[in-house]
Amino acid sequence: MRPSVAIICPDYPPRPGGVADYTALLAGELAFYADVQVITSAGTQKPAAPVRAQYVNDWQDEAALFSLLDALPPETSLLWQYVPHMYGHGGVAPVIPRLLARLRTGRHPCQVVSAHEIAAPWSLLPNRFLYAWAHRQQWRKIVSAADAVVTSTEAWRNEWQAKMPAHKNKFSYAASPSTIPLVPVMSQAKLRQEWRRSRGWDDDTLVLGWFGTASAAKQLDWVLAAQKHAQSLGRPVALILIGKAGEIAREQNSPWIQSTGYVEALAVSQILFSIDLLLLPFIDGVSERRTSFMAGLAHGTPVATTIGPNTGPTLREANICSQTVANDPADFLLRTTELLADPEMRRSMGERGRAFYKDRYDWSVVTGHLLTLLALKGPR
Repeated sequence: MRPSVAIICPDYPPRPGGVADYTALLAGELAFYADVQVITSAGTQKPAAPVRAQYVNDWQDEAALFSLLDALPPETSLLWQYVPHMYGHGGVAPVIPRLLARLRTGRHPCQVVSAHEIAAPWSLLPNRFLYAWAHRQQWRKIVSAADAVVTSTEAWRNEWQAKMPAHKNKFSYAASPSTIPLVPVMSQAKLRQEWRRSRGWDDDTLVLGWFGTASAAKQLDWVLAAQKHAQSLGRPVALILIGKAGEIAREQNSPWIQSTGYVEALAVSQILFSIDLLLLPFIDGVSERRTSFMAGLAHGTPVATTIGPNTGPTLREANICSQTVANDPADFLLRTTELLADPEMRRSMGERGRAFYKDRYDWSVVTGHLLTLLALKGPR
């Protein structure tokens, strides 16, 4: 008999965000091996068959949530997608650890919590400090009640194994794979040429790319500075901002800096196949939870990024991308220009990244890991 899995996640398309897209793709992948239903918010779209859905109006209504989840067939394993802010005001949601504890009745084979965020950073502002403290207390209760816990970064797994040694064996980590499917390409050289011409750029233009939503954590000012610094190469260097960065592009008032706005995954894939280098200077360092990074690796696009506290030991040592320290913009600019000047270095880096992604981060790897956890009852 096929196993049965219920994925619990308030965010689902068409809501924007990485967790919504991740959940939809994960449901489709798991459906090859299990009967899958999604427990999500009212007003979201109906999943593609054979995935089914049930809808929640109020994620703070503990009685209604317990009734819904407890009524699932007894062979159904529960897979919680966890980001604090999805479940409560300011991310404070005591209902969730209480539900996990109440559902430990033996009716369901397993409860797995997949954490895409754990807690807000500490702050000197009183309200933010209280939120950060509450998130951590909430998380400890969730870990105690769950059968297994999957963090989306190796660094988080290592941190919480050390902080909660009594539950060390519950922890594992799995990447958030690319949410951008690879578009079929007959000739990448032709695609690169046609795409450049569609943007008004000559065929020999070197193109830097950036992918995401503009925020302080993405250090987009480094990316803009890198495009200017690379003009020293003596040939046209353009920058394409994939995502919500149109105002920033307009402020530059340059034909060499353009933004796509939100575009379909097919268009993003074409761009990733067409650019020369993807720039992702995260303020906290690259990690396995960054789907923009994963998309670059999956496409074989060379990536220049940063290392910081969120970068785990395996990723630091993998040699699949250019890594500079997250607080050293000068080194990032220098490294970017060096890579643009060396096509062979970019080619080999892209190939290593694609191979590593397929071996460690692809959907098949993550799905296999989750299926193993969902089939086994973890330590209490």
